[in-house]
Amino acid sequence: MKKVIIITFIALIFLAGSGWSFMQYYNHRSDQDMAVSYYHLTPEEIALIQDGDIVLRHGFGLVSDLIVEQLNENYDLSHCAILCKENDSVSVIHSVSSSISPYDGVQSQELAPFIRDSHKNSVIIVRYKKKMDRGNNAGISARAKKYLTQQIPFDESFDINDSTEFYCTELLWKCIYNEFGDDILMDHYNKRKDHMRFDTFLDTANFEIVLNHHLRKAEQNHAFQKIQSRYLLTKRPASALNPG
Repeated sequence: MKKVIIITFIALIFLAGSGWSFMQYYNHRSDQDMAVSYYHLTPEEIALIQDGDIVLRHGFGLVSDLIVEQLNENYDLSHCAILCKENDSVSVIHSVSSSISPYDGVQSQELAPFIRDSHKNSVIIVRYKKKMDRGNNAGISARAKKYLTQQIPFDESFDINDSTEFYCTELLWKCIYNEFGDDILMDHYNKRKDHMRFDTFLDTANFEIVLNHHLRKAEQNHAFQKIQSRYLLTKRPASALNPG
C-alpha cells in the first residue's frame, strides 16, 4: 500500500511538472510571436474610432487560446475593451487578471500596444447604437474611467451579479447598462444570455460594426487558396490535364 502511494505521488509530481513545463513553453512561444508582431491599425482606421467604441481581439498566450477554444464562436476572440479617444490620442480601458498582467483589474493601456498584443487580423471595433439618438457614446468611456479611478479588481469568479469586481465583458456590460439603462445581455424573451461570450457585442440590433479585420483575414485566405490552386494546377502532369 505504501509503495502504491509513493508511486501515485511521484506520478502526480511528474504530471504537474509536465503541465508547468508545457505552459512555460507555450507562453514563451507566444511571447516570441508577440515580440515580432507589427500588427497595427492604419491612421485611416484610427480616424474611424469614436470615444466609447468597443474593441474585441484574440490575444496571445495559452489563456487566450483556451478562451477561444472553449467559446467556439464564429470569430476567434478572447478579450475586449472600451476605447477612449481624446483629440488624436486613443487608449483602451479593460479588466485583466493579475495572473496574466502586471496589474489586476480595471486598467488603462495605449491603443498601439493593445493592438500589437493581438493576433494578426483578429481585431473588431463596434459601436453601441441603440441609444445614439441621445448623442454620442462618450458616457460609456466616462463610466470606464470612473471604474478605472476606483481600481475595481478582476472578477476571478466571473459573477455578473457582483459589481465589486469585473471581468472583461462584465466591464463593458456594466458601462452600457449604467449609462443607458439597457441590458444588452437580455434576449427577446427577457432571458439572460451567456455573459461570457463576445458575440453579444456583434449583435447588429445593438451594435454597429465599424471595423472587422477577420473579414480581411478571410479574404486573404481565399486569395491564397486561389493562388495555391493555380500553382497546383500548373504542376499537374500533362496526362492528368488531358486524360486519354
